[in-house]
Amino acid sequence: MKPSLFAVALCLTASLLTPPALAKKTQMKNIDFGEITCGEFLQELSTSSSEDAGVVLMWIDGYLSGVSGDTSLNWKDLEKFSTNLVAYCGKKPDEKVLDAAEAVGIAE
Repeated sequence: MKPSLFAVALCLTASLLTPPALAKKTQMKNIDFGEITCGEFLQELSTSSSEDAGVVLMWIDGYLSGVSGDTSLNWKDLEKFSTNLVAYCGKKPDEKVLDAAEAVGIAE
């Protein structure tokens, strides 16, 4: 029993240490979604991997869920929201991305 407990503790420790090491290696930047404009958002998305873009869009969806009280994750709705947000931001590059997300995600 003790060796498996040790293995779990070792894995947890490694997982806690890995993100900062990866952040330094890949030069990850913090994102202030309250300040970033749609134009800046689209620029970042265009240079991001599909995995990174997915994480960001999922974060925004989670933020909207907190605002609206929606506690479910619907994959088709997330895809539709993402498409609509990108289209909306393309038309309004100076708007703050969270304002755009609320207009697209909550107003519908």
